[in-house]
Amino acid sequence: MKKPLSVVLGTVASAALVLFNVAAFPACTTAAEYTYSGTVTDQTTSDMLYLKTSGGTIQIKLDSSTETENAKFLLPGNSLTAKCYTGSDEYWHASKLTGSSSAGKVNVDSSNKSTVKGTIAKGTSEELLYLVTNAGTMQIKLDTDTDVSGVKYMIIGKSVQVVCARGSDAYMHALSISDVGGSSGSSTSGLTVSGSSVSGVSGTVEKGTTSSLLCLSTSGGTMQIVLDLGTDASGCRVLIPGQSVTVNFYRGSDAWNHSSKIVNNSSSAASTVSLDGNSRVTVSGKVSGDTTENTLFLSTSGGDMQIRLDSNTNFSRCPVLLLDKSVQVVAERGSDEYYHAVEVIAN
Repeated sequence: MKKPLSVVLGTVASAALVLFNVAAFPACTTAAEYTYSGTVTDQTTSDMLYLKTSGGTIQIKLDSSTETENAKFLLPGNSLTAKCYTGSDEYWHASKLTGSSSAGKVNVDSSNKSTVKGTIAKGTSEELLYLVTNAGTMQIKLDTDTDVSGVKYMIIGKSVQVVCARGSDAYMHALSISDVGGSSGSSTSGLTVSGSSVSGVSGTVEKGTTSSLLCLSTSGGTMQIVLDLGTDASGCRVLIPGQSVTVNFYRGSDAWNHSSKIVNNSSSAASTVSLDGNSRVTVSGKVSGDTTENTLFLSTSGGDMQIRLDSNTNFSRCPVLLLDKSVQVVAERGSDEYYHAVEVIAN
C-alpha cells in the first residue's frame, strides 16, 4: 500500500528537524570534561593553575565557581586532581580541585591572640606557613581546625592576614587566615619580639659559626648571636668566615641576643632565569669557601660544581650555608647555561 506524498514529505521533514537540533544543540555539555592529575608548579597564580602531568604541563583557569576539596594549598609540588571543562575562551576551566591537605594538632592558648599580615613565602606546606612580615619571616603551624574560609587559595607571594596564638609545642599556630587587599604591605599587630626592642650591628662572620649560633666580629668585639626559627635569613643564606653582614637582633628571655634578620652586605642572590625541568639533577657535596650569596661552590666526588642561588631557591630544609657543610642540591639548567639550585637540603 502506497503512502500519500504528504505523509512521506512530513516524515522526511521531521527527521531533518531532529538532525538539525542534535547538531545545533548538543544534548550533553559534559563531553568536553576531562580529569587531570599531577603536581602544582611554581608558576601557579590565584587565577591560573599550572599542573605538571605525565603528558606535560596543563594550564587550567580558576574561577569563582571552582569547587575545592582538601585543595586550599596550591603550593609547588603538591599533588592535585582537577576536573575540567572547555570554556568559551578555549581554556580549560576547573570545575573541581581535589587534594589531600592534612595537619597536626596541639593545645593552643587562644586567649592570647596576635594578628599578623605578610606574604606567603617559599617553604610553606600544608603543615607550616612561612610568612614574611616587617619584623622578619615567621613560621606558623597550621592545624586541622585552622579557619581558611577567608582565603580562596594559599599561593606563594599571596598577601594574607593571620590570627595566631602560641601552642604547647612553642610554635605560633594559625587560628584563621584571610585575604589581604594588595600585593604587599607586611605588618604586625599585637606581636612583639620577646618584648624587646630590635637593634642592628654590622660585622664579619667568624670561624665557629654554626646553624644555630652566629659569631660576628664587630668594631666593639666579637658577638655571639643566636639563630633560631624566628631568624629571617632570606637576605643572607651564606655564613662563611670573612663575609660582611648586618644583623638585626633583640635580647631574648634567655639573656642571649637573638637574630631577627640577617642581610649580606657584599652580594645578593643571582637573577632568576627560565629553567629546563628536563635537565634536573640531584648532587651531594660540601660547601667550599668560595661560595657567595649568588653562587654555591660545591665540592663533590666528581669534582667542583658552580650552582647559581637565586630568589626561587628553596632553603626551607637548609636555612643557611656554612663552610664544609654537607648538602644535597636539586638543580636545573637555566637559560644562562648555569645550573640553578631549585632546592638545598642539609644532609
